[in-house]
Formats: sequence, C-alpha cells, structure tokens
Amino acid sequence: MLLAGLLYMKIQKSIEIQNAIYSYLEWKQTHTSAAYTCYKIRLEQFAEFIQPKTKLSEVNGDDIIAFHRSLENHYSLNTIAYSARVLKNFFWFWHGRGFTAFNPKEIIPIRFVSADKDIVTREDLEDMNSLLELNNLPDLQKKLVLHLLWDTGMRLSELLDIKISDINKQGSDGLRTAKVRTRKSMRYNLVIWGADTNELINRYLGIRLCMETDHQNLLINPKTKKSFTPRSIQRWITELSDMAMLDKTITPHSFRHGKANYILDQGGSVRDVSALLRHVKPESSFQYMQLSQKRYEDVARKYLNTFKNTSEISTYFESDNQLKFQFS
Repeated sequence: MLLAGLLYMKIQKSIEIQNAIYSYLEWKQTHTSAAYTCYKIRLEQFAEFIQPKTKLSEVNGDDIIAFHRSLENHYSLNTIAYSARVLKNFFWFWHGRGFTAFNPKEIIPIRFVSADKDIVTREDLEDMNSLLELNNLPDLQKKLVLHLLWDTGMRLSELLDIKISDINKQGSDGLRTAKVRTRKSMRYNLVIWGADTNELINRYLGIRLCMETDHQNLLINPKTKKSFTPRSIQRWITELSDMAMLDKTITPHSFRHGKANYILDQGGSVRDVSALLRHVKPESSFQYMQLSQKRYEDVARKYLNTFKNTSEISTYFESDNQLKFQFS
C-alpha cells in the first residue's frame, strides 16, 4: 500500500508536506520504531513553521536555515543538531524519489560535542543501595532497578520492556539471563546479572506473581497495576542520588556509562564494552574511553619521563647535551 501511495504521489508531480511526513514516518517505523515519535514532533514543527508553504517542492535550503535559527533561543545546541539530522534524512528520502527541488547536502548539522556526563561508580551504587530496605516493596523495586542497570548496562527502555517470560532459569552458578529487545535496532539480545541481583529478583518475583494485573512486564506499579514510566525511574534515581549526597547529575543512562568505565578500569577492552553493552556499531564504544579521568591519568603517566631525584635530571640533560645544572 505504501508503494502504491508513493506511485500515486509521483504521478501527481507534487506532494503535500503533511502527506510527505506521514508517508516518511510510516516507512521509518518499519525499521526503527523508537525514532517515530521524535521524528514526528520535529517534522510537524517544521511544517508549521514554513506555512503558508504546503508543497514539498516549495521548500528550499533557506527555509531549513530559518527554521533552525528560530530554535536557537528555545532549544539546546544538541537539540538543534538532532533536528538538522532529522530534516536531512527526511529530505534525502524524498530527494531520491524526485520530489525535492534542492539538494539535502545543503543541510549541514552543527558540530556539537556534549560535555562529559556524570557517571555512576561502584561506590555510588553502594551509597544509594544502602538507603533502601529489603522488606519494603517500593524500596525493593528501587534496589532491583539499581542493580539491574548496573549489572547489565541496560538502556531504560530495555529494562521497562522486560517481561516475566523473558527471564530465564537460574544457572547453577547463581547467574541469570534475560532476553531484551532494543527499540532502536529492533534486535533481541541477552543480558546477564549476578547472584546478588538475582537474589533481589527472586524476592521480588514472589510478590510480583501475586499482583492482579494483565500486564506481563517485570516492573509493575503496585498502585496502578501498570508499567512504570521512564519519568518514574528517573525521579527515583534523582531522589536517591540527592539523599546519598553524590553531588552528581545522575540519570538511568549514567549507569550504562558507569558500567562501560568499570569494564575498562578492570582491564577490559573496548571490544568487551561493545559486546556487553550490545552496541550495533563498535565505534559507539569508543566514546567511553574519554570519560574516566583516573584511567586517562594512569595511561598518560606511563608515557611521561619521570625522575626519582635531581641526580637523574642532571644526568639526563648532560647526556642529551641540552643543558647542565650545577647541584650542591
């Protein structure tokens, strides 16, 4: 039906921007459902901005520039860069089908590198975990979230999507695995957690299986009998980090960054990070190399000329015929 619609629009030689957005999003959703909502918001915002233009063929590069200029006083550079990528992808789609009058190469996303983000350390995890009680259901759920995020490096969307049926039986070594689906790539992957986290899972499942709800998700709000929202988990983590006086801006994704750095600090390789965090593109793992100041200092120190005393300094410069020092 999509192909038939595209053929009809091509015969008409012109296409309404709203129809173009709808067709593009329908195509986009076939291979990456996670991007659908974000793309829809930005594309519809652009369509409203360029009114009274209503035809895709009427849009030019100046319209793109004017749109992003209008965002500067209301949005971050990161958001504007993302918007440029969305529009570039959108116009490439229609450019390849002969519906746009300008070349999408004119859309150049700004080069923006976000500041280093705060990461969760093992000590941070222990500080937050110590604030929670095992015999209290809300606290138990929070404990479980903290441990699952740390052990697996899961994305928050993956954690909230886990169903009871996705969890495999406990192994003889006390470890346990679960099948998770990444919304971005639509791929299924396996995650694994340790014995301490599995003890929390077993304790929680005894309560979870008694909840009267049709939802199969592992994490269920006991009041609403529905899945928790991402905002709820974010609020938990913010409150716990404040109570633990961590002096950091921590998000659920901070655990993923923290896990990557922990792997590297323990002698793991970037390849290990890529495998355990389930990156589709290996280069995604390299961003974690620069986040740990301690690891950077340790590596840099190995390749600096260091001297134990002033005699070694004198000997070094004399042998190099650069400068001589007189020491008493």
